[in-house]
Amino acid sequence: MSRYRYRRPMSASTKAGVAATAAALVLGAGRVHAHAARAGHHRESRAAAVAIAYARHQLGKPYCWGGTGNGGCFDCSGLAMEAWLAAGVHLPRTSQDQWAGLHHVSSPRPGDLVFFPGSDGSWSAPGHVALVISAHRMIQAYAPGVGVITSPLSGAGAGGIVGYARPWSK
Repeated sequence: MSRYRYRRPMSASTKAGVAATAAALVLGAGRVHAHAARAGHHRESRAAAVAIAYARHQLGKPYCWGGTGNGGCFDCSGLAMEAWLAAGVHLPRTSQDQWAGLHHVSSPRPGDLVFFPGSDGSWSAPGHVALVISAHRMIQAYAPGVGVITSPLSGAGAGGIVGYARPWSK
C-alpha cells in the first residue's frame, strides 16, 4: 500500500455523523468504557469507538471487490482499513496482510478485527475480515448483493473464526 495514495476527503456530513456516533459510543459504553479507562486503555477505546462509528455510518452501502469507499462501496478489508484510518490508525490493505501484520488477541473487544478463512483465503491467510462491535456482533462488507451489514459474530460462513487482531496494539 502506498503511503501517499490519494484519499477522497470525508464529507462534512460524514465527519459529523462519525463524530456524533463515536461520542455516543464512548459516552454510552458504560461499564466497558469505565473498565477500559481503569485499565489504561482510554485512548485506545476512543479510537475503537471512532472506527466503529465510521463502519456504522457505512451500513447499507454496496459491496465491491477492492472497494475502499471511494466509489461508495467497500470490500471487507477496505471497510476495516478505512474505519481504522478514520481513527488515525493505518492498516494494511488486504485481510491477509492485516492478519499477518497486526497483534493477535484471544479475547476480542469492540474495535478488534475478526478473521475468517473466506472463499479466497485459508487459516494462515484469511480471506475475510470484519469489525467487532460487541461480544456477539460485527460489521462486515460481506459479499456482492449484500453489502455492509451487521451480523452475529459467528456469521461469516461455515469456515469458522481464524482469530482476532487488535489494530492499536504493537
